[in-house]
Amino acid sequence: MNDRRLTLALGAGLVGLGAGLAATVSRTPALGIVAGLAAMGAATTAAAIAAERRRLGDALHEAGVHSDRLRRELAALSATLSEERHVDPPGADPADRSWDAGAALLDERFFPVIVRQRVAAARRRLQPVSVAILRIDGIDELAATRPEAAEQAMSALAEVVRTTLRECDAACRLGTAGVATVLEDTAEAGAVWAVERVRGALQRSPAGEHLTVSAGIACYPSHALGPGELVRAAEDALATARAAGRDRLEVAPGD
Repeated sequence: MNDRRLTLALGAGLVGLGAGLAATVSRTPALGIVAGLAAMGAATTAAAIAAERRRLGDALHEAGVHSDRLRRELAALSATLSEERHVDPPGADPADRSWDAGAALLDERFFPVIVRQRVAAARRRLQPVSVAILRIDGIDELAATRPEAAEQAMSALAEVVRTTLRECDAACRLGTAGVATVLEDTAEAGAVWAVERVRGALQRSPAGEHLTVSAGIACYPSHALGPGELVRAAEDALATARAAGRDRLEVAPGD
């Protein structure tokens, strides 16, 4: 579009120049008017081109700022993950790694950052990405009566998630009862398979043989196009699963 406007501006300018020269030589007022109109059209078109360039420049600058912010957030996330994986908490016995199961997952404050980053990458690469939110059934009641048992149950789920998912996937603990995962380059069928692997591994583990997990899954771009909408779709799917009973998995409805 800019090339066409530039051609029009140049054409109008040349017409104005030719008409102006002709008006000067022949002393014809009508040609002078034509020259003025052509020059006005050239100026208007040039102004439109300049405004379009400013708009595109502003948009490019904003995209650059957003990209830099995401890079900084991802760098902070990577640093935190490294610390959580390699630094023993105060009072921990280095010979006893049982404490590490709960620390295997990222803090929930990183979850929105990861979803934004992964959705942006998926959009650039034309790849799917899935969000799966898991919650231990009955964890609220267990936490109210036996908080230590509830924490052990969450540690068991965290450890299973950590050892079951791929290295390219991310998992964050959500409060005291849930785990949110972001599955890179994974469509609906792959997300269901990944969650079923987690649930099966938990059932087979000594600490989780009496635990059941409900889960909600949503995928980009089949269920949502933005990171916020993707998370809400997974949360709604989890709510549907929990409303239907225990040990349920629901996938967000397609558009």
